[in-house]
Amino acid sequence: MADNVELIPVNDQDVEQAVFQGWEGGKGPQVLAREFALSIGQVEQIIDRMLPVFDVQNQIRAYKRELRRLEDLSGEFFIIAKRDKNHESAHLVARLNERICAMRGFSPVNVRMDPLQLEVAEQPSRFERMAATIERFVEQMPAAERAVRQRLHEISPERALELLGSPQSNGGSGAVDTLSGSDD
Repeated sequence: MADNVELIPVNDQDVEQAVFQGWEGGKGPQVLAREFALSIGQVEQIIDRMLPVFDVQNQIRAYKRELRRLEDLSGEFFIIAKRDKNHESAHLVARLNERICAMRGFSPVNVRMDPLQLEVAEQPSRFERMAATIERFVEQMPAAERAVRQRLHEISPERALELLGSPQSNGGSGAVDTLSGSDD
C-alpha cells in the first residue's frame, strides 16, 4: 500500500517564515532541518537572513529600544507604587532606576567626578599656551627693549616710522635693521 501524498506548492518565504517561527519557539536547527527536509546549513542561513544585520547601528537601535522599555516600565510601576503605596513596586522602580542609570553611564563614581574630563578642562588651550610662551619671551627682554616695544604698541605704525625714520639696508644684504639696534 503506497502512501499517496499530494504535494502542495509552498512559497519559499512561507518556509523561511515557518523555520524562523520554529526557531523562535525554541526548536533547534537539527529538528527544523528534519521537519522541513533541509540541511542544517540551510536552516542556519534562513535564520541569519531573518535576523537583523549585526552592526553598530542595529546594536544602538536595540540598546535604545531596551532603554526605552525600561524607562516605560519604571514609569508605570512608579505610578503604582505612589498610588497604592506598594512596596514591591517601589523596590522594582529602584532596581529599574539603577539599571537605567547603568545603561546611561551614570554611577556614583563618575557622577561626582570624572578625572579625565577634569584634567582636560584644566589644561589651557593651544592659543593660551602660545600666548604664555610669547609673554615669557617678552618678560626676559632687557627693560629698554620692552619699553620700546610697549611704546610701539601705543602709537600707530605711521607715527613710529616718522619718529624712527625709514629703514636702512644692512650692508647691502637686503635685510632691514632691527629695532634693537644690533649691527650684525
